[in-house]
Amino acid sequence: MRDCFAKRVAHASQFRLFRMMRRVNDPQFVIDPRHSGFVRLDLAELFGNDRRVVLEIGSGKGRFLIAEATSQPDVNFIGIEKSLHYHRVIRDRVAKRGLTNIRLINHDAFLVLRDMLPDASIDEIHIYFPDPWPRKREQKRRIIRSEALTEMKRVLVPGGSGIYVTDHREYYEGAAPVIESFFRSERRIPTADDPPRTNYEAKYREEGREIFEVRFLK
Repeated sequence: MRDCFAKRVAHASQFRLFRMMRRVNDPQFVIDPRHSGFVRLDLAELFGNDRRVVLEIGSGKGRFLIAEATSQPDVNFIGIEKSLHYHRVIRDRVAKRGLTNIRLINHDAFLVLRDMLPDASIDEIHIYFPDPWPRKREQKRRIIRSEALTEMKRVLVPGGSGIYVTDHREYYEGAAPVIESFFRSERRIPTADDPPRTNYEAKYREEGREIFEVRFLK
């Protein structure tokens, strides 16, 4: 009898996960511009409400995105991740937790910013450990560059804020002045009192790497 009950519970749990996976795989939750095209999103329609929206550019495995969406169920979150592998990791983690206040976009962040996000629609932008593209010829691909910051300023609401964090000193020293030319900004070095926000940050702190941060305000 107990075995039958346990099997029924396990089956029900698997069915709920299956339903959530179907829901999270729905275009309403996972947006692929390769299929939908680069069209301006109506965020109130996308989320079914007009709550504040937080954007993370480069969500990795989703540590920040999932932790924040879990602790703030009354806030909407958008995670942009270009890597299909990591995008799928986040999607599956979101489904397992039953989080309905996250929307995921699998594409290049600059194109999403420029072509899909409306003016004054985002309350916060979070950018943690973006690819530094260290080679000179590749640096035009960095997310912290003038044309991308122009779009960030456009999509932020008045009084909206952002944060950029990196362990790459050269990228930081080049990026900070560019951010400061667009926004009111503060440079800071995270301390031991600042909890790691991503898996990279936790790893790099354990390794003793320097971490650099710029916070900015529109």
